Amino acid sequence: MSALTVILCIWVMLAICAILFIRGASPRIEPVAKQPHGRPSRYSLSE
Repeated sequence: MSALTVILCIWVMLAICAILFIRGASPRIEPVAKQPHGRPSRYSLSE
């Protein structure tokens, strides 16, 4: 392979990793449903 092909492959790999990292680090659009706090957890540290 030529040097240009190697550089292009490395650049594409870094770009894909950056896109996947940014998509994984962004907050999710769907809000998490809140669980009702009827009684404290059995293993809660606040007891």
